[in-house]
Amino acid sequence: MRITSIVSPTERIHLVTREHGVVLMRPFCRATLAVVLFGGGALELARSPVPSPLRWTAAIVAGVIVSISLLGLLRRVMRWNRRRLIVTDRRVLMLSGTFSRRATAISLDALHDLQIHVSGTGRLLRYGSVIVTTGGHRGPLLGLRHMPHPDLVFALLLGLEQPRPASQRSMLAARRDRAIV
Repeated sequence: MRITSIVSPTERIHLVTREHGVVLMRPFCRATLAVVLFGGGALELARSPVPSPLRWTAAIVAGVIVSISLLGLLRRVMRWNRRRLIVTDRRVLMLSGTFSRRATAISLDALHDLQIHVSGTGRLLRYGSVIVTTGGHRGPLLGLRHMPHPDLVFALLLGLEQPRPASQRSMLAARRDRAIV
């Protein structure tokens, strides 16, 4: 699904991004571990004086395990590549899926109580999450826990907010001041 096909011509796109690449670290480590352990084990077994049928069986099992691990890594990278967060002047959209495409949208008017959560590692690698309250539920914006530069996304969302009555603005400003910590 193309971004332009779901955004109206009067909407202005401000940001198109995806999750931080750190979400791929665990699948890469898992695949590397499988290749090293099972590939190395099959190589050592091939050099040993073990009977030939046992060596072939072990090599086939190791090959299957390594293949499954690498296919899982490929699936995760494809999923990461296809998930996109789009911020327009009216809404926040999440596009996802490879074969069956999905689009989720939240109006900017529905976003309340914005906060940023950045862990120690997130500060170092510049990722985190923007926590929002929408429809009485509180959680990361569209489920993205590892958003690159969450402070910039936070500032963008605050800048795109529609003007509110003075009483609501002062209440939101107080909440934002507590959330910035």
